[in-house]
Amino acid sequence: MSDIVKVTIEFEALESKMFRMYSGAFVRGFVYWALSRMDRTFAEKLHSSKTLSPFSVTPVMSGDGNPVNKLEGGKEYSFSITFFVPEIGEALKNYLTSVDEIYFTAVQNPLKKVKVKYCDEELLMDKPINKFRVDFVSPCYFRTPSNNYRFIPLPLPNLMFRSLARLYSAFLSEIPQEYRNWLDRGGIAVSGLKIETQKVLLKKGKWAVGFCGYVNFSLPEDTYNDEWAEITSKLLNFGEYSNVGGSRTSGMGVIRRCELKKNGKDLDD
Repeated sequence: MSDIVKVTIEFEALESKMFRMYSGAFVRGFVYWALSRMDRTFAEKLHSSKTLSPFSVTPVMSGDGNPVNKLEGGKEYSFSITFFVPEIGEALKNYLTSVDEIYFTAVQNPLKKVKVKYCDEELLMDKPINKFRVDFVSPCYFRTPSNNYRFIPLPLPNLMFRSLARLYSAFLSEIPQEYRNWLDRGGIAVSGLKIETQKVLLKKGKWAVGFCGYVNFSLPEDTYNDEWAEITSKLLNFGEYSNVGGSRTSGMGVIRRCELKKNGKDLDD
């Protein structure tokens, strides 16, 4: 069985409405609602767990793949849920293929399509990388492990890849401590960026500030290491499933990767 199951739900909005909170928070609520329909005990246990949640979600997306803050009746939208416990992903897929509507934003919306993508650890393996761009599709922030857990809405490479390494180690296989030490020595650097911060409401009284946009990264020659460059590439592939940073189960930290040529341009330009 695959290690990762990604379920993408395409639906037609029954009515027009503004999201009163960040749309990813509604997707998170849908996950628990759907799981409770299948196994209420498991859903309650998952919701109250203090361990890393074995899923991530995207916000609600328009047809062009960008997050939206409102629905227009009659138009089609989508969102994705990725599970790192394959049995849960399979159960959700089976549930969705048995219904023709989904209960979302307090109404029954026509279900148009369900797409399922499977991935295992072998498919995440990739060649070493030394230049790449990351598009931060939804707001992203990190935390520093201090007594007060400061929120950092900045693309700091060591925080970003430590976050991915922690998730990868929890759900797939262990990332060496030496890789984290390399990150702290400046193994990955920011070489360019265009970002802006956004403030989103995740639930009543709980706000989060994150950055969106794109960031170019490079691996400086004086600390370059093929093994760590290969792990970096693997973690980027994983991050497209897991999201990165805080509130990933509410649709924050959605990323897309793109390798860069030596002149800094996208490979697909």
